[in-house]
Amino acid sequence: MRLLIVLAIAFFIYQKWGVTDAAAELNQKHDSEVIMYSTAWCGYCKKARVLLNMQGVKYKDFDIEKSSSAKAEMRSLGGQGVPVFLIQGEVVKGFNQARVLELIEGL
Repeated sequence: MRLLIVLAIAFFIYQKWGVTDAAAELNQKHDSEVIMYSTAWCGYCKKARVLLNMQGVKYKDFDIEKSSSAKAEMRSLGGQGVPVFLIQGEVVKGFNQARVLELIEGL
């Protein structure tokens, strides 16, 4: 059982290795505290836009189907589906409304 726990922790660390560096660099590169990677047809992406707009949050939205560089950036953050948020260096995969609200609270 201990071996399984150690392996799970090691896997988690491996998954996060380098993501925080990439996240901080992308926030600086795009000069935005909130970045969303999305597509035009994604229902959860639409809900996310409504949420951010209702909260009065300024954000940059990159369509990964129109920009190969945006898709590459999303992948560098460990994203495999949309939406992916980058909020003040923190990566949120999927539409996790509670986590997004928590992270944008201080903006």
